[in-house]
Formats: sequence, structure tokens, C-alpha cells
Amino acid sequence: MKRIILTLLLLFVFSSSQVSAEGKGEEALLSITPIPIVEWTLPYAGILPDHPLYPIKQMRDKILLFVTRDPYKKVNIELILADKHLVMGSLLWERGSIDLAEKTLAQGEKYLLMGISILEAMEKDKDLPPGLIDKLKLAAKKHQEVLTRLMLAEKEVNNRQKLNEVLATTNQAIQKITGLK
Repeated sequence: MKRIILTLLLLFVFSSSQVSAEGKGEEALLSITPIPIVEWTLPYAGILPDHPLYPIKQMRDKILLFVTRDPYKKVNIELILADKHLVMGSLLWERGSIDLAEKTLAQGEKYLLMGISILEAMEKDKDLPPGLIDKLKLAAKKHQEVLTRLMLAEKEVNNRQKLNEVLATTNQAIQKITGLK
């Protein structure tokens, strides 16, 4: 008796039945162009701006930028700070701290623009180190990718507008980098 019940149960579970689902076709399909994935590793963000010790981190970053005199090292520091602010801003955005995230993302893009400005000054004075322009170009494209993904995931128009303003700064950075070569 146990064998019969077990056999029937197994036949019932493993029987092949076809299920098909079709959409009504009433929903409008969005044709979104795929976002190219950029191979650029973003750093660990560390303390986020909503943490009580964040002002100490800001002070450390400002001192580091002030003390650094080598333009090559300064560009690298600006790039790291831009990447960190991008990660912090996206984490804050996902948490729902939209205003703080927008401020953090905008600050990150300002760091990116500052790095490019230093690079422009380096180009006028002397030869640039090999690969530095490509490094900044990759970073800017990664910023563009992350910001575009955040914008596509956002449902509120007001928040999309905030991201669009930050993305405009990123596009400005990409144009400046393209003009360097």
C-alpha cells in the first residue's frame, strides 16, 4: 500500500504538465538602451555622511588635498575621493536619504572635475604620465554608468531631475577629458 501511494505521489509530482503565460499586451514596453558596463573598481566608501564622525573624515580629506603638492598625486587623490563619494551617494540613495545622497554625488563629481582641471594644467606645463587620461576617462564613464543606473531605477520625477543634474556634471567631465588627448 505504501508503494502504491509513493508511486502515485511521485507520478503526480514529476508529471510533465505545460503551463503557458501570455501578457495582455496592454502594458507599454519601455525600450531602454542597455548601459555599457565599465570595468572600473570602486573603492570602499568608509564612513557615510550621515555618521557623526563624518566631519573628521572631511577634514582629513581637505588636509590631504592641501598638503599634497605633486599634481600627479593630487589627481589620484581627487579621483579616489570622487569614486568614494560616488559609492557613498549611491548607498545613501538606496537607503532613501535622497537629499544627502544628491549632495554627496554632486561633491564627488566636483572632485572629478577638479582632478581634470589639474590634469589640464599639467598638460600645459609638461608631458602627462602615461595612462592618466585613460584612467580618468574610465572613472568618468563608471560614474556615468552608476548614475544612469540610479536614474533608471528611480520612480519619482523630482529625484530623477536631481540625478540628471549630477549626471550633467559627469558629462561635462567626460567632454573635458576627451578634449585633452
